[in-house]
Amino acid sequence: MKLTDLHLDCRHFRGDRPCRPHKQHGVECPGCPHYDPVRTRALIVKLAAAGDVLRSTSILPALHAAHPGLHVTWVTAAGAVPLLEGNRLIDRVIAFRGALPVELAAETFDLVINLDAAPDSCALATAARGAARKGFGLDGRGRPTPLHAEAESWYLMGLSDARKKENQQSYPDIMLGILGLRGPAAPPQLELSASELAAGRAFYARAELRGRRVVGLNTGAGGRWEHKKWTFEGYAELIRRLLAEGHGVVLLGGPEEAERNRALRELSPPGVVDAGTDNSLRHFAAIVDGLDAMVTGDTLAMHIAMARAVELVVLFGPTSLPEIDVFGRGEKLVADLPCLCCYLSTCEVKPHCMESIAVDTVHGAVKRALERRAQARAPSARSGRG
Repeated sequence: MKLTDLHLDCRHFRGDRPCRPHKQHGVECPGCPHYDPVRTRALIVKLAAAGDVLRSTSILPALHAAHPGLHVTWVTAAGAVPLLEGNRLIDRVIAFRGALPVELAAETFDLVINLDAAPDSCALATAARGAARKGFGLDGRGRPTPLHAEAESWYLMGLSDARKKENQQSYPDIMLGILGLRGPAAPPQLELSASELAAGRAFYARAELRGRRVVGLNTGAGGRWEHKKWTFEGYAELIRRLLAEGHGVVLLGGPEEAERNRALRELSPPGVVDAGTDNSLRHFAAIVDGLDAMVTGDTLAMHIAMARAVELVVLFGPTSLPEIDVFGRGEKLVADLPCLCCYLSTCEVKPHCMESIAVDTVHGAVKRALERRAQARAPSARSGRG
């Protein structure tokens, strides 16, 4: 075989080592049945936060449909890399550590996409070499700016809480509009390996929850907005009701929820399972995959549940309800208050938005979610809990 025999444009070609089809099947480039020519090379810049990164993957099916033979390189914050690993619609994931990755300094892309007007994202997208650009970049003064008319509305929303409150479009639809792509929008894309799914099944086996309807309660919502999470008292009463109905209850969260979940478990009747608050992102996703329904605020866990087709009950307060699309797999609950979608980190309103969402309302939504889950598919069809 000569250099001229190589398919240098193939998706599988590495250049420094044998490609995967060669290692797996022993094939050579001439006549290879796995030859997959790349016609368009795209760079996507979406660094943070983790929930925003995951929800942005909803553009991928439409992007591939618009560009047959698409090769995707995605640059993201190191902490969000696990959310993109194993995604068959992404060819390469690069961790951003504060400077232009050396790989990007040497490459040219057909299309550079930056979906965020944050300064670091805009700087990276502006520095990367690309024939065409979509979304946001830096102007001559180093300030974030929309690169074309379709990006202006989202840019202006980022500068005005009032415009954000007026918005009635979902985030996926807005992103498709910025990119000039046809919908419908897809749910977030998060793929888990067979071994990761097996670890999720093992969790439920140890917890003795197999064969029961299981509701996950994601009790926190990060530290940016105080009233993005439902009340402790609300969760405690909901737990009592769900256990009395014979359902399994799993407490979910990150390190910030450790004390809250411990207190809920100790206060509740026997049978509540604490999933822990130090799980890796992918093991957390494997646990979520085995749920029948989840109660949560507007959080990363919500986006993971969407990606894994789990029924959702989402409670909204200071952030935008219309911006979130649950893709027909859940309900969005909100209090009847004029100050919703305020984007304030704290507030003095009493009762505040989360205190105004009644347990009866949440409990009723959970029961409907479990009914939809039962009608949608048999328990044996689930890839997680089994």
